[in-house]
Amino acid sequence: MLKWLLIVLVIGGLVGADGRIVLAEANAAQALPPMDSDGFRPAAERPVGWRGDGTGHYPSADPITKWSEKENVLWKSEVGTGQSSPIVVNRRVFITAEPDLLLCLDTETGQELWRKTHKFSDLPASLNAKDPGEPNPYGDATPTPVSDGKRIWVFFGTGMVACYDLDGKRDWIHWYDLPQTTTYGRAASPVLVGERLLVHFGPLICLEAATGKLLWKNEHAKATYGTPAPARVGVVDVVITPKGQVVRVADGKILAADLGNCMYPSPVVQGSVVYFIDGAMTAVRLPEKAADQIECKELWSGEITGEFFASPLVHGGRIYAVDKAANYYVIDANTGKTLLNKTLEFPRTDAPHVYPSLCLAGKQLFASNDAGDTLRLEPGDQGAVTGSNSLPRGSGATPTFSGQRMFVRGGKILYCIGGSAGR
Repeated sequence: MLKWLLIVLVIGGLVGADGRIVLAEANAAQALPPMDSDGFRPAAERPVGWRGDGTGHYPSADPITKWSEKENVLWKSEVGTGQSSPIVVNRRVFITAEPDLLLCLDTETGQELWRKTHKFSDLPASLNAKDPGEPNPYGDATPTPVSDGKRIWVFFGTGMVACYDLDGKRDWIHWYDLPQTTTYGRAASPVLVGERLLVHFGPLICLEAATGKLLWKNEHAKATYGTPAPARVGVVDVVITPKGQVVRVADGKILAADLGNCMYPSPVVQGSVVYFIDGAMTAVRLPEKAADQIECKELWSGEITGEFFASPLVHGGRIYAVDKAANYYVIDANTGKTLLNKTLEFPRTDAPHVYPSLCLAGKQLFASNDAGDTLRLEPGDQGAVTGSNSLPRGSGATPTFSGQRMFVRGGKILYCIGGSAGR
């Protein structure tokens, strides 16, 4: 069975009086503690989702460097199988599991606080939902939840979207009868932009986050397996789809198209530059001001070999990417020149796949495969491996870091890795 990797990149905003999505309280948001620190509390302006704030960067993290099934495991809890990543919200960790579960655990103990199902029998009869009867062989719990610190939103491949408060009280649940444009299930995570929730069912839709009310639908912005990446053009919020469209969040209008193309990875935004890394590579600069039609400048394009599921990480003028077969690339973010191409040697050689995306926690890169192996690498052009660790099983999910802790899936188990030894 194929396991699909997804990414969700999030940025905060609010609806202005003129209908634009504008950033609120920017100065206050900048003054907040780093997202991976103990003092951070998510908010509408800075929600948390896949890879924390969506970049894969955890600059305040001080993760353990040595672990195994029995070493430096603070706790482990059986949560079930799935490819979604855990997210940390205050003292809670949330995770979804097949076929339709949302679980909430205590970050300190791993104790399950609550769980919710999302079966067709859980839906209001008025929705007239069409239960397919047979489970999806590729799974329905791949999308990662997203939270503003007060509520949490989940999306399942069945077409269900739901919203809860942190204590598990359901605000709403809906089923949307929308076409699927991907063969192997739905993988894109929901994206929260202020009080709007964007979900890539097949068409891209925008919901009122508080109620689930459909605000707009764009049939032309078709889904792949990656997640749209939020960005800003002037004061206007947009999302960049993996197929290279710039979609305005306020009304769903496509402002530009054909900027790049990703099948499984997501585009990555840094400042005003968007990177598409998936065999064919493209870097595009967004304009300073928005309009109904915008001109985007291509900075460079190129080619690298490999089948990419993991989304790349941009740091220090370099793009770091790894393909399914563990071929690791370091690319100059300014020119597109490949600076390094080497095959990573994971402990297990029985052809595991690199589905999890790269993360930068503290000063080290973390690269994982779906067998439970993780390598630590030094950022830079040499690709030096500084250590490796293994768990009995793995998954396609990307780990999450918070302070001195790492939360990572291993088969049916969610592990909390941490401690003072082994640094």
